[in-house]
Amino acid sequence: MAAQKINEALEHIAKAEKYLKTGFLKWKPDYDSAATEYGKAAVAFKNAKQFDQAREACLREAEAHENNKALFHAAKAYEQAGMMLKEMQRLPEAVQLIEKASMMYLENGTPDTAAIALERAGKLIENVSPEKAVQLYQQAASVFENEERLRQALEMLGKASRLLVRGRRY
Repeated sequence: MAAQKINEALEHIAKAEKYLKTGFLKWKPDYDSAATEYGKAAVAFKNAKQFDQAREACLREAEAHENNKALFHAAKAYEQAGMMLKEMQRLPEAVQLIEKASMMYLENGTPDTAAIALERAGKLIENVSPEKAVQLYQQAASVFENEERLRQALEMLGKASRLLVRGRRY
């Protein structure tokens, strides 16, 4: 089963590379189709439990979406890459990618999604680095506050406060 999924993923990557090639009659790469194929490859790698290869496919998908000026989809791909790193227990790197995704969501004009991504990153790193989690929760609260969603902002500040109290840093 896993070998079949890996082969399927490799086929999708080959198709994506083909979409990115230019030639005499094809002057511009087809980033949209390549991104779709990279996304399919990432899912196949994830199903085969090949998280490092899935992360790489997600990063390539994000790059293709960026080249296509589709920031929301690029951010989603970065977030997925972060989740692959979470599966590999590489939490600080996962948080970095999710923060990058959050910035792209903000650039794209979807601040609520950005704040949710920051909250998710905070939850990921809470046990490893409470200071970083507090910072992420405060950023999420700031985004919610700018959007006049005060209840969610207070919720984030409450989480940050609880972490600070738990760490006796008040």
